[in-house]
Amino acid sequence: MRDVLFITLMKPKGKGTNAVEYLKQLKSKGAIKIINVYFTFGRYDGVIIFEAPNEEEAIKFVMETGFATQYTMETLVAVSAEKL
Repeated sequence: MRDVLFITLMKPKGKGTNAVEYLKQLKSKGAIKIINVYFTFGRYDGVIIFEAPNEEEAIKFVMETGFATQYTMETLVAVSAEKL
């Protein structure tokens, strides 16, 4: 079974430059494979694209990252158009 692709949208709440440094150092570990981290303009200030084997592993990662950065996280499951 292939990993599931997730897209997490982030809004900052508190830690400022410390959160940015944390996200710049974010690496794949355990069951989570980080595809990339982006900083953006607009409604969301950051995006993490990652793969996880299931929703349980994904939510652990998102919660850990949200607590560490104090960002508000909104996570989407991505399905390739080829699969539809």
